[in-house]
Amino acid sequence: MSAICQSQLTQADKFRFAECVIVGANGIVGVYSPLLVNKGAQVNKDFIAPTPVTVPSGATVGCWFGTNAAITLLADNNNGADLKAANCVNGDPNVAGDTFGQFAACNAANFFAAANKVVTAPALGTGKNGKPCYTTRSFEVIDMDQSDNVVTSFLAGKTMIAQNTNANAAKLKAMDGAAPTEMTNGSDNLLLDAAYRPALGCTVYTAPNLAAPNDNTPVGALALNELQANQLQAAPIALVPPTDPFVLSASGAMSLSKQTAYRTAVNQGAPAGTTAEATAYCQNMLDVTAPSYITDSKFIIGAGTPDAANGIDLFTFQGQRFQASWMGLGCNTLITLDAGVVEPMTANRDANGVTQSVTFNTAKLIALVQANGGPTAEMKIATSTTATATKKTTTTTKKAATTTTKAAAATTAKANATTTSANSTKNAATKTAKTKATSTATTKATTAAATKGATKTTTKAKATSNNAANARAAAAAVTA
Repeated sequence: MSAICQSQLTQADKFRFAECVIVGANGIVGVYSPLLVNKGAQVNKDFIAPTPVTVPSGATVGCWFGTNAAITLLADNNNGADLKAANCVNGDPNVAGDTFGQFAACNAANFFAAANKVVTAPALGTGKNGKPCYTTRSFEVIDMDQSDNVVTSFLAGKTMIAQNTNANAAKLKAMDGAAPTEMTNGSDNLLLDAAYRPALGCTVYTAPNLAAPNDNTPVGALALNELQANQLQAAPIALVPPTDPFVLSASGAMSLSKQTAYRTAVNQGAPAGTTAEATAYCQNMLDVTAPSYITDSKFIIGAGTPDAANGIDLFTFQGQRFQASWMGLGCNTLITLDAGVVEPMTANRDANGVTQSVTFNTAKLIALVQANGGPTAEMKIATSTTATATKKTTTTTKKAATTTTKAAAATTAKANATTTSANSTKNAATKTAKTKATSTATTKATTAAATKGATKTTTKAKATSNNAANARAAAAAVTA
């Protein structure tokens, strides 16, 4: 199958990703990740031909898109007709050009409508902390723009890219004399699957990787996480709030239609779109998210950092992520803390901007720190050795990989920079934790309906498949 990406081979912070999930009428689920390549790219020169996929009769396909740049903008060559036929959503359906930001989806509503009826997600299990394992809707792991981007990855050699399969890895290694780099999309889903669940001894919900049917390496996916969360997450349940920068209007106002469109794309119920809803989300961040960092500290302090540029371990990464989210969601104006306290916690960074420790600021949180063995309000790694930056792969079936420069770029794009986005609300939110990388380039992603021709995603490029009809059916995300 084919896709289009601006400088997919040369700009690590601009990579685009597509992740499709197929559910059969019998409830069997499979994951297929289309390969996105640059416009004009040639097979066996710039990329290895993707594995063709067959969509069973009666199955339903949904596709989700993520980027390490600022914006994913879906477009087609038919005045939007192909996108409409593929049931694609890129932002406010009532306002042209008002995008979510990094995220987009096609046929998601139809996929979840079918999957919710026939798929039974595996039990969450119990973590090392004695609590039910976390989901994408657990306040313990959310941030200001939850449930975004994808789990999928692809391989990058010196001159070629490929779907992430054992055969492709071997081929690229033989060509280059060195193992290829696994390119990942900085996302809430990957953070959950590759960092939090392993740290707490929890299991990732996976399904067969249809791009690698012979590898016996099932993979996770956004859709699987949202199916499991929808079925099993206990209260309080974190759902995309109206102040999430992804769903604010271009003018910075809350937008019920945009919030509804986003929630629908990730299998969440209809929102209220009110200040009360936003306030309740912030209150849960104070009551659940912040305390969980303390009570989970024995498992996440010293655990591998998702982004060495922002935190020395999982604990400090989450601390700076919370701090940015509290301000980015406007919680500082919605929730009253102790006298003189602006935010529940402060990320303490070194001269290079890397968080070394976290200081908790409210009396209740400080008491909880001390109840959990902390002598002061500050928590950090107890040893003199800082945590080594590690990047885990997309599922527990893949072994944790050492972070490489390109892999780290995926998280840095989400977690590092103060972001400038097309929407003024994204300009307003300082995002030092898991945010969009500053980018003035607008990415055009093309997704054509299966009946219209080859699917096109991200910036005007063509992704290819040896089985065009099946690939189009999967990537166009239409009911087969």
